[in-house]
Amino acid sequence: MSDPEPDFAFRERLLRVVSEEDRPRVLIATGSVLDIIGRQYDRFRTGVPLKGLEAGRYRS
Repeated sequence: MSDPEPDFAFRERLLRVVSEEDRPRVLIATGSVLDIIGRQYDRFRTGVPLKGLEAGRYRS
């Protein structure tokens, strides 16, 4: 399995698909916050959801 994209590369890819409303968040987000925003647009650094992100969705 290849390494996940670095923040700057993932951010550039996300900026092509995010709404104008989310654009400012993407510009300042890093790490897992960037992953969460990408998930809203069905974009993932590795092409598939990363382990650990699913677990956070089911916490109460």
